[in-house]
Amino acid sequence: MNYIHPTAIIGPNVTMGDGNYIGPYCVIGFPPEHKAYWVNQFGSGLVGEVVIGNNNVITGLVTIDSGTKLPTYIGSDNWFLKHSHVGHDATIGDNVTVSCGAKIGGHCRLRNGVNLGLNAVVHQRVIIPENCMIGMGAVITKKTQMIPQQKYAGNPAKWIGVNEKK
Repeated sequence: MNYIHPTAIIGPNVTMGDGNYIGPYCVIGFPPEHKAYWVNQFGSGLVGEVVIGNNNVITGLVTIDSGTKLPTYIGSDNWFLKHSHVGHDATIGDNVTVSCGAKIGGHCRLRNGVNLGLNAVVHQRVIIPENCMIGMGAVITKKTQMIPQQKYAGNPAKWIGVNEKK
């Protein structure tokens, strides 16, 4: 059974597992912010899908765009804190934390155990490896070279050490 707050807006193109919490004013499954898929001058119409696994906490004011050709995919046991955003066609693994205000661009891949700090920004089409921690306010660009279980911070983000906390 899922809890969906009455103010949350969930598109008919969203499939979700069990045990999820969807908080106030979340918007999930509406058109991707992509010119080729923006259906008309008013942006109406649903294009792709969103698939959400089990036991996710999606607090409040979180937005998750629908996919274009492939679904936007959210794994299981994740936390999405207030004002965070997941762009179209993104794939989020399991046990991921997306802190308040963090933004994930379209086509990104966050592997299992990633932790995005407050207001971190991930450029589109970036892959963040397993168990990486991205610091508060960090900007992950296409040029950021990352390896699993490391910490990155700054603008642009740079390696700052091993992520010993899993």
